[in-house]
Amino acid sequence: MTAALIGTEVGADVVNVYAKNADGTRGAYMGSEVKVYRPTQGSLNFQVKAGSLGMTITSAKVVYTDASGTPFAAPSNTFNTTLNIKVPEGYVCPGGATTCTFTEKTATPVTFTAPANELYLLSEQAAIAAADSCVDGSAVLASGQGACAEVRMNITLTGQDTLGTTRTINIPQAQVRVYVATVTEEVR
Repeated sequence: MTAALIGTEVGADVVNVYAKNADGTRGAYMGSEVKVYRPTQGSLNFQVKAGSLGMTITSAKVVYTDASGTPFAAPSNTFNTTLNIKVPEGYVCPGGATTCTFTEKTATPVTFTAPANELYLLSEQAAIAAADSCVDGSAVLASGQGACAEVRMNITLTGQDTLGTTRTINIPQAQVRVYVATVTEEVR
């Protein structure tokens, strides 16, 4: 069984801040800051080989790094969470039935996507740090600009297979897309 995490994103709504002149007009650029960040958890997909056991995933350990492997969002770069994801075995019942005897089952590769409401792999701290990486305060930003960090998630899923044996599945370097979604201006 293999797994992949795709579609994880952090969008940053940025505001460019300008000084207010004595006459109330916009003055010098003071910096940019993240006003709102919008995390998207992504989709956890499994490819189960024909004849494989199923698995109940009970926990995940996520280590956030940048593209070169350096820890990202330290000291919060490691995130542990509990899960309850039941990945089906690589067998199917005839005619699409949901239940049948084992002797009626046929070994078949199965594609499975974990329910989105049970998935929490992008921590709040990592999402905030990712959004904050898009602004450095040295240049006025426009939509689509920003030197956002290239964030990766190294994930270890742990659980028990159908026979009760503890198993792990590793997902190395799952990408988190970090981008500037919108830019507005404020005069302060």
